[in-house]
Amino acid sequence: MAKTSFLHAAVATILLLAAGCARAGGDEPAAIVVVAGQSNALGYGLTAADLPPSLASPDPDVRIWDGARFQPMAAGRNTGFGPQPGAWGPEAGFARAWRAAHPDAPLHVVKFARGSTPLAASPGRDWSPGTQELFAAATTEIEEAKAALAVNGGPARVVAILWVQGEADAVDPAKAAAYGPNLAGLIQAIRRDWSSEAPIVVGQTGPGLPYAKAVRAGQAAVASPEGRVAVVDTGPLPRQADGLHIAAEGQARLGAAMAEAAQRLSR
Repeated sequence: MAKTSFLHAAVATILLLAAGCARAGGDEPAAIVVVAGQSNALGYGLTAADLPPSLASPDPDVRIWDGARFQPMAAGRNTGFGPQPGAWGPEAGFARAWRAAHPDAPLHVVKFARGSTPLAASPGRDWSPGTQELFAAATTEIEEAKAALAVNGGPARVVAILWVQGEADAVDPAKAAAYGPNLAGLIQAIRRDWSSEAPIVVGQTGPGLPYAKAVRAGQAAVASPEGRVAVVDTGPLPRQADGLHIAAEGQARLGAAMAEAAQRLSR
């Protein structure tokens, strides 16, 4: 009896240790990447037919928030918004690169991109935190996505924030001149409401618009390894026929470059 009791106790101890290890692994926060901005964050004009072969196959461990739940992300099918549900942007290349570096960790995408929206406070919709418009709506989406992950298994952590915006400000001299201070204010609000420490990667606006020089300077000014903010220049990337929107190859390259920048800031 003593030997049997000892064996039972030993087996029970092993099972408890195994359960503890499983819980420890399960307690790892779920990873979220936030993609925000305007039409080049959305991937305006792109469809599934434009996907390069390296991004055409969905990764079952990448999921995207649809406003109510996470679903498997299929770039070109559920990565857009409104009349362009198939639009896809830097999230596709980012997810592929991030998963290659974290093969055992699922990635959750929260994308909130609206075309033709400036950062400066404006009569229409804008990203200024003070107006309680797009920034507030994006904040609600992020909070709801985190809550959904918490209900389904545990805590969540934002691992990167991709900000691709600036064209709407680059056509107005006053908005362009104020872009640097406005972006610094947005980053403060992001640190307060989205994540206090996640790498923020800014896609620097291309040079083709009338006041793009001032916007690009404002974007470059926020780069800070200590503050975990990096800037990736979209200027050299291929554009669509309109000369404004990033082409498919460019979006794939942008996402990969943003993932690399986020990884550097995380080290």
